[in-house]
Amino acid sequence: MHSINIPSGELNEFDLPPVCVVTGERDGVVFKPVKFSWYPRWIGLLVLFNLLIAIIVASAMTKRVKGTLPFTEEAWSRWKRGQALMGFSALASVVLIFTSIALLVEEKPLGLGVLALGAAVPVLAWVFFLRGKGPRALRIDKDAILLSIPNRAAARAITSHFLAGLRPSAWTPPDGQDEGSLDANGAPVRAVCARHEDIVANWACPRCGAFMCPRCENRTRQESLPLCPGCWELRGRAIEKPPESALTAPNVGLLLGLVSLVPFCFILQPVSLVLNIVNLVKARREGGSRLDQRKAIASLVLTGLGTVLTVTLYILGSQP
Repeated sequence: MHSINIPSGELNEFDLPPVCVVTGERDGVVFKPVKFSWYPRWIGLLVLFNLLIAIIVASAMTKRVKGTLPFTEEAWSRWKRGQALMGFSALASVVLIFTSIALLVEEKPLGLGVLALGAAVPVLAWVFFLRGKGPRALRIDKDAILLSIPNRAAARAITSHFLAGLRPSAWTPPDGQDEGSLDANGAPVRAVCARHEDIVANWACPRCGAFMCPRCENRTRQESLPLCPGCWELRGRAIEKPPESALTAPNVGLLLGLVSLVPFCFILQPVSLVLNIVNLVKARREGGSRLDQRKAIASLVLTGLGTVLTVTLYILGSQP
């Protein structure tokens, strides 16, 4: 597997090259909708202390993105089939584990065998039907999504594409072209802008081929390839902006802090403490907003007050 770093907002057909992420092919490529989710893997360590805490923290810190990626039809079908089989295997695993619990009471050897089978089914499904069949999210943050894809050529093509907007210091014409017929950006030397006929074009739109001048360039980043005004407008209409959700980690932490004020919330108080410490550290390290930092601090104060109130009432109630 090979890693590619896709800038935020560029997981779409306008900003990615038409190269299948599974096979590296360029013919017969279609952009297909994809969804990815990711949460920090250290959250798994919380399972050793409290399963409920791990579930709540993972739910609050899970990040999701959706967009489109280039696939051939065969690669897309194979990847989706693997995902479906993985889902069925997870369901079968749950059924087998519950069955093994019932069998352990009367037939321990058979119950242990069914339990082992239940644990092995999803692992085998992943190895044989999903591993190396498609992309996988390694990290998601506010600036980029780090994906792992099976094909090295596709990874190189996508990485190069994201830097293709930088003007080359040295350029040689492609085979069969006269050195004076094209400029370094692929536009004819004497071509004029499609929208400004009195200005010489210096770029050809990578999507539609229209010639454009510097005034018509539209870029997502300085180093990305420019799009012509028409394709840029189409991109803005086609790309769906993700709705702002109120269920963010700082908001969940604040809610838990408020609930923690209720005495004897022995389960929610440690959950609130862990989640809000994580929120505060994350907001300070990643340059989060002051509002998020204040929410985390306020939630920790509320959790502390709730804990003190719980301990005080417990001491008073235990006195004769």
